[in-house]
Amino acid sequence: MLDFYIQNAKICTGHKETAKIGNVGIQDDRIACIHYQGDDFEIPAAKKIIDASGLILTPGFIDPHASTGFGYFFPNAADHKLYQGITTEIFGNCGTSPAPIGEHLDKTMNRLSGEIGFPFEWRSLEEYFEQIQDKIQFNIATLVGHSTLRAGNMDDWHNLQPTQLETMKTALAEAMDEGALGISTGLIYAPGCFAEMDEIVSLAKVTAEKGGVYASHVRNERDGLEEAVEEALTIGKLADIRVLISHIKAAEKENWGKIPKVLKMLEEYNETSKLQAACDVYPYTAVSTKLRAFIPKYMLQDGIAAVADKMKDATNVSAIAEWIIQKDYDMSRMLIISDDLKSYYNKNVSEIAAEQGISLAQAVADILAASTETWVVYHCIDQKDIDTAVMWPNAMICTDSWSYPINAPKSIGQPHPRSYGAFTEFLQRFVIDEQLLSWEEAIHKVTYLPAEFFQLKHRGLIAKDYYADIVLFDPSTVKANATYLSPRELSSGIEHLWVNGSHLIQHTKIQDATPGKVLTLKD
Repeated sequence: MLDFYIQNAKICTGHKETAKIGNVGIQDDRIACIHYQGDDFEIPAAKKIIDASGLILTPGFIDPHASTGFGYFFPNAADHKLYQGITTEIFGNCGTSPAPIGEHLDKTMNRLSGEIGFPFEWRSLEEYFEQIQDKIQFNIATLVGHSTLRAGNMDDWHNLQPTQLETMKTALAEAMDEGALGISTGLIYAPGCFAEMDEIVSLAKVTAEKGGVYASHVRNERDGLEEAVEEALTIGKLADIRVLISHIKAAEKENWGKIPKVLKMLEEYNETSKLQAACDVYPYTAVSTKLRAFIPKYMLQDGIAAVADKMKDATNVSAIAEWIIQKDYDMSRMLIISDDLKSYYNKNVSEIAAEQGISLAQAVADILAASTETWVVYHCIDQKDIDTAVMWPNAMICTDSWSYPINAPKSIGQPHPRSYGAFTEFLQRFVIDEQLLSWEEAIHKVTYLPAEFFQLKHRGLIAKDYYADIVLFDPSTVKANATYLSPRELSSGIEHLWVNGSHLIQHTKIQDATPGKVLTLKD
């Protein structure tokens, strides 16, 4: 007897084939049968029959880009993802991962543990997985963060010693053997921003030997975007590895219109290389990052802890002023979202400067002196560029989210609305409102495409014997409710959702269960 038999759904398989009305049976953690209208079949016995008339049934969505996984120690920490239809999340992106933890990272990890409230009781990736595996609502996988390797194994971020590189390579290889899907870089953030390309190639080669991918927050998403993407593709060629350009964008008005050229570079790479180049993208025109990303990089070279004191130096404030002009930052579009800074929260940098009668540079310095961990939302992307990126055949949709658990005792700042709404916003804009994609094309981007790129076996399709990660949503009500000012609003429209055959959302209500699995290249 089947556990579930879902009837009369419009089935989008994850391939781009035309959706058809049919029925899907679930037994244990797998899809047991698929019956389409017009086929010759008998309705099987099932413990529970669900009438899905008017609903769309798809594979569970896969989020290829999240950050840390620190939040999933708490109950209901993934609700905001599940209500978007996400059943698998890949974190460890932008150079930061939960493991492996080198000795120099102890202080930082203990600080984050105290700030967020998660128990820090691991070193290796295997130990992290052991700590988290029984607590997760949906499936998780991770990359190894390049910055995590550097910060854990280097005392001087500017001077990489040969022995330190060998230590990093060994730690990376061990993490790959323990289940990592690849390596990620965050080349605008310290300490990754201080790395030369040869270092990254060496690490990417280790990753390639283990069958992993190279995901890169490239070195420049503004005036040097083309050169930064070329660097990532060069690393891919030299290391013989699949390349993912993370949250692709062309930031600042002077760079708008560059996305078609960058996508052409990826297409040419795919023509000349046997390996795949892809990108992920979130469907919003604002970035979310830490304010310290907008000051000269050399101010970070002595570590993040030293930044606050540097902000009290008038020479550094003058350098920030020149940097703002050089980079043409529009500070009126840079919103402070760290709610621990009560006098700055929900104000843009220009407002803060005007209120206090100080310069823009001084406002930046004062904010960073108060907290070097200050998060901002910055509206600096062109909608046309976003649309072009999303429509590219090898583009996946992502949240680019930190772990913002709903029920955690503490959290850092406010999330970007993409954390709670990227996938539903994507469906709402590109399929329903603008009709730029068909349901079949859109579902392919959030299911089979990321499963194929990351080689997640038996995921991403509605197919017999595949894992029963299944979403059943109402196309008339699917909607992102999160906004920049109210970013913690859950999405609407997900009627039912299964993770590994467990009925986790029932008639829009989340259930108390943790059926998620740790996914590795060995699965």
